[in-house]
Amino acid sequence: VYGDVSETSRSDVNIIAVVNPQTHQILLVTTPRDYYVPIPGISGGQRDKLTHAGIYGIDASMRTLGELYETDINYYARLNFTSMIDIVDTLGGIDVYSEYDFTVDPIKHYTVGYNHVSGLEALAFARERHAFAAGDVQRGINQMEVIKAVINKMTSPSILAKYGEILDEVADCVMTDIPSNVIYDLVKYKLSNDVTWTIDSYTVTGTGKHTTTYSMPGTTCYVMIPNDQDVENAKSLIESVLDEE
Repeated sequence: VYGDVSETSRSDVNIIAVVNPQTHQILLVTTPRDYYVPIPGISGGQRDKLTHAGIYGIDASMRTLGELYETDINYYARLNFTSMIDIVDTLGGIDVYSEYDFTVDPIKHYTVGYNHVSGLEALAFARERHAFAAGDVQRGINQMEVIKAVINKMTSPSILAKYGEILDEVADCVMTDIPSNVIYDLVKYKLSNDVTWTIDSYTVTGTGKHTTTYSMPGTTCYVMIPNDQDVENAKSLIESVLDEE
């Protein structure tokens, strides 16, 4: 949704960021919004679309993903369409990588390779799915490319040097429970050590089906049955990043 970031809505983008400060590794795992999974503490074991977890609050989304991948999710950061526009514009734009040549009318034509985009153009890039044969799966990949681009811009020396000013500017754009001292320590570490973060990504997939969901019991709708091997692969990747020293 657009508007205030606190507004209740479905969670269409669900990305786990696994961060290991010791090894300077970041792993982004994206889960399609239509993944057919139980919502712990809400659905009583019945399955629902992952996106519907957002209706019940950020904790429900965190529990759902934590149970799916058998991991503890320590913190959250929540943003919406307006947040994306404002954050990217505050950073002066970002350079996002596209695997495909496509157009989102009337906003922008994106070419294969890196594209410098404004906030509105970054949002359009992250939202598009009809241009791709893989649909929502490719959209998830593109969304992770936007996050990578934001991380790369945010960790540049010129931006880090004024991180406090930037955080103040985007404070109303993001809801998060990450303590300010944790953010400060990460920034201080980056400024004191000339290290490069490695950012990897992984997308789980599944098989489409039409069935009912917990939140919409009287309606048959599209869901994605999880690919068990993809989920196991994601679990292994998450564990490997967390366990390395």
